[in-house]
Amino acid sequence: MINYLFFCTFIVEIQCFFNIEALTSKNLERLPMYFSMAVMDIAVGLPTTSLTIVRGNTTDIRSEDVIEVMCLLNENNIQVINLDLKTKESKDKYFSYLKNGLDTSEERTSLILCEPIECENLLYEITLNNYIHRSMLYIFYWPRGNVSKIFLSSIKEAIRVAVITNPRPGVYRLYYNQATPERFNHLTLVNWWSDRLYKSPALPPGDTVYQNFKGRIFNVPVLHAPPWHFVIYKNDSTVNVTGGRDDKLLSLLAKKLNFKYKYYDPPERSQGSRIAGNGTFKGTLGLIWKRKADFFIGDVTMTWERLQAVEFSFLTLADSGAFLTHAPDKLSETLAIIRPFRWEVWSFVGVTLLAMGPALWVVIAAPTLWQRRKRDQLSLLNDCCWFTTSLFLRQPSTKEPSKRHKVRLVSILISLGATYVIGDMYSANLTSLLARPAKEQPIGTLQALEEAMRDKGYELVVEGHSSSLTILQNGTGVYGRLAKLMRRQRTQRVKSIEVGVRLVLTKRRVAILGGRETLFYDTERFGSYNFHLSEKLYTRYSAIALQIGCPYLESFNKVIMTLFEAGILAKMTTDEYKNLPEHSRRSEPVTESDNAKESSDSMDNIQTPQVQSESRIGLEPVSLRMLRGAFCLLSVGYFLAAVVLIAEIQLHRKKMNRDAIKLIQDAPVNPKSPRIRVKENFERIFRNMYIIMDRALRHDAKEQIDVNELVHT
Repeated sequence: MINYLFFCTFIVEIQCFFNIEALTSKNLERLPMYFSMAVMDIAVGLPTTSLTIVRGNTTDIRSEDVIEVMCLLNENNIQVINLDLKTKESKDKYFSYLKNGLDTSEERTSLILCEPIECENLLYEITLNNYIHRSMLYIFYWPRGNVSKIFLSSIKEAIRVAVITNPRPGVYRLYYNQATPERFNHLTLVNWWSDRLYKSPALPPGDTVYQNFKGRIFNVPVLHAPPWHFVIYKNDSTVNVTGGRDDKLLSLLAKKLNFKYKYYDPPERSQGSRIAGNGTFKGTLGLIWKRKADFFIGDVTMTWERLQAVEFSFLTLADSGAFLTHAPDKLSETLAIIRPFRWEVWSFVGVTLLAMGPALWVVIAAPTLWQRRKRDQLSLLNDCCWFTTSLFLRQPSTKEPSKRHKVRLVSILISLGATYVIGDMYSANLTSLLARPAKEQPIGTLQALEEAMRDKGYELVVEGHSSSLTILQNGTGVYGRLAKLMRRQRTQRVKSIEVGVRLVLTKRRVAILGGRETLFYDTERFGSYNFHLSEKLYTRYSAIALQIGCPYLESFNKVIMTLFEAGILAKMTTDEYKNLPEHSRRSEPVTESDNAKESSDSMDNIQTPQVQSESRIGLEPVSLRMLRGAFCLLSVGYFLAAVVLIAEIQLHRKKMNRDAIKLIQDAPVNPKSPRIRVKENFERIFRNMYIIMDRALRHDAKEQIDVNELVHT
């Protein structure tokens, strides 16, 4: 009685469900002899801290039997929750209890007491709702006969199912589905009870069972993603994996754990990012979520959205996010002549050049001003300005404005400043810029990328169904603004990182977001001098994706942790960079002028690494092409000189004409002599006589012509 009261108090404290009602079914009315003791020993041998007793709708077990089991468990500090599935609400309550344990990864051990048919239906519903995890154990009591084939066919490898049978009075057998690593839909006898449990623990631990797979064959989906997997897709839907870091890792796992594997081409050649709103999950991770694939190894980034559908092993790669753009273009070589100084320096140089002439004039003209001596100050200022300009341009000048020592001292200071400070600094910087031409400012931050997308027409692409796409879709701040800018693009997603890198090669104003290691490897393949890799944006970890509740997760983790701690994984990654084949390396940089056919080649035949360093590409001998800025400046000088010469000639002509006209106008008028006047009068008289005689003779000739015509007629 005291134990019973203590038990009731304990049930209230843990706020458990306790509802015992008489059921109408008469199939299972009493529990077998010593059943409560066997359950107690099994629960202690698991071990477990709580146990949920679930009575099905097809049972009518006496309350005394249930209370006896509960009291024995309570005496061993095992919490008990009592449920029946008489109504739909009670079943929903039980499933809600399981889902809560799945979300929090809390231990859930259930003892299910019902008839075989109801056991089959209940297991089917549990599997359908995906209430499967390593922390969940379902113990079914099979009251009579052998376990049915329908029940066995419903058992998935990831779900933990144990069955208790009572072959004869006082003896109980315990079967378990995860006792062998190579057999599916099978229950193996792992323990029995006769007055006591045969061995402890009651169930074999998973890390012991799955440390040797005994030649089991896994079907593994694979994607072409250098340097992790190099895949050649064939026309008969088969694949040929030629290498890769993760292919070597899987080979080590298979050798250590004694299993075999076969690659196959998944229906959708993508990883998958998250469960969609309509309850679907695309890509290879979707196959694992549907439990159609065992695991997937590759550059799989762990994200919160993916953790809702799959489980991840210990990390296989500690990476970071980054984006890749085309290498900055060379700046215009025509303007190289003004590039040694920034505009701030040029402004001060110009101010200095303009101020030195008047400053020298002040030094020369100051004594004449206070001594009140007359001198052409404007001409002196002109001579000072031209003299200082000649000094700045390193031109010889023998016309000094003054022979005084203080003027010569100022001239020497100006010459030293122009020659050894400004001139030498300009020459050194110009030589450096001509030997290694300057380039545009690279895009290395997300803020710079956002500005380039908004103002310069850049586009950002990501791999479809990847973690990078999820970051943009769910991100805030600069990630949200980048996602908003991407909606204006025609192309937002690419099939793989490799396709995106080739897109960056052919189109300069394109950037791709992805894993830094993958992007770095592709830059080595296609020529690192053709790309610019941004700074590290965020930390990302890659691992092997497995089914939720995968029983061999711990076995995989042990091997991976050993390889990671020993530095073997890092060594395997580094070796992929050394294994770039010599015959596929380019000798020329890839630019926009590449052949369009080459840029559209099949991804299966791409093996074009680069080894030519950027320093070798950047250093070039000085040529006339680099000096065209100087020739352009010289041409501009000649043109301005010609314009000034023509202007001076025209001004000189106009001045000469004005002087001639003024001279004529200012010349005095001389009076004529009487002799000249008489001569002019006689000439006028004779001219008039000649005119009169000419007119008379012309009239007579005309009359004679008329008479001759009349006679002839």
